[in-house]
Amino acid sequence: MSILESVTQNKQIENSNDSSTLSSRESLFINLINKNPGIRYLELKSLTGLSNGVVSYYLRQLESDGYVKSVRTPRVSCFYPLSLSELSQKIFRRSRQITPKRILLALICKNHSFTSLVKEVQKAPSTVSTYVSKLIEDNLVLIEYENSKKIFKINSEIQDQLIYTLKISI
Repeated sequence: MSILESVTQNKQIENSNDSSTLSSRESLFINLINKNPGIRYLELKSLTGLSNGVVSYYLRQLESDGYVKSVRTPRVSCFYPLSLSELSQKIFRRSRQITPKRILLALICKNHSFTSLVKEVQKAPSTVSTYVSKLIEDNLVLIEYENSKKIFKINSEIQDQLIYTLKISI
C-alpha cells in the first residue's frame, strides 16, 4: 500500500461517514482516484466502462460525502484524494500533461532561457509560452533576470515536493 493510499484511508476513517458502507462502485472510484491523483472525468469513465450518468452520480456523491475533492475548469474536471494539498494538486495536474511535465523536468535539471527551453521541450514557442505561463500562475516556475534576459527556474520553495510528486507520477 502506498503512502498516499494509507494517508487517504486514515482521512476517510476520520470522516464522519463509515467507509465500510461504501458500495463496490464507490470503492472502485476511490481506489482509482487514490492511485491516479488528478485523474480526469473521461479517464474515470473509460477505466470503469460506465455511462456518463453513472460516473457523474458516483463522483458527485463521493464529493458531497467528503471522500474525494475535485477541481473543475470549463473543459476539464480532475479528481483528487482528500489528503492531497492544493500544491500537490497543482503538481499532479500539470504532471499529467505532457508538455508541462517536460518543462518541469527540464527546469529541474537546469534553469533555461525561453529559447533553450523551447529547444529542450521540442515544442512550438507558442505552446511552451502557454504552458510556462500556467506553471508561473501555479507558482511552480519563477522568472529571474540575468543581464536583462529572462531565465525560467523551478520555485526553490517547492522543489523537493515537486521532485517527489513527479517521481510518483512517472
